[in-house]
Amino acid sequence: MKRLSSAVLFLALLQAGTAAPSPAPPSLGQIKAEPNAERRARLAIDFAAVAEHDAESAYAAADLANVDAQLKTTTDAMELAVSSFEASYKTPGRSPAAFKYAEQRSRELLKRLTDLQRRMDAEERGSIDPAIARIQAIHDGWFEGLMGRGK
Repeated sequence: MKRLSSAVLFLALLQAGTAAPSPAPPSLGQIKAEPNAERRARLAIDFAAVAEHDAESAYAAADLANVDAQLKTTTDAMELAVSSFEASYKTPGRSPAAFKYAEQRSRELLKRLTDLQRRMDAEERGSIDPAIARIQAIHDGWFEGLMGRGK
């Protein structure tokens, strides 16, 4: 009996660990209101991923105006993450956990944006290039900070 309850407990913990993350807040305004700077940065990064997914959906629906709006939202969310980390007065070298999360998610975001760029027609790619360039610069800053070459 004890062995069975241990197995059930293990399965319950395993299932709880793989549960979907909580949904992103519905607006950047609500994220900006978060008082904890590290949490605000993490929420902004998650929001950027949601906005990028929305841009992919808009492109699939041939809604290029919405694609541009979602790409701007993605970039704005990543800028908010940068400013939130600056407001926390923490550095990647001394507090790597939050920055590692940000670096990994920004790398995933760049992969998804590059994939979207490849699916776009040549004349449509001009709208995504600035977003990729800015997010690449943000990612590089976090990566270099984690690797010890940054500030």
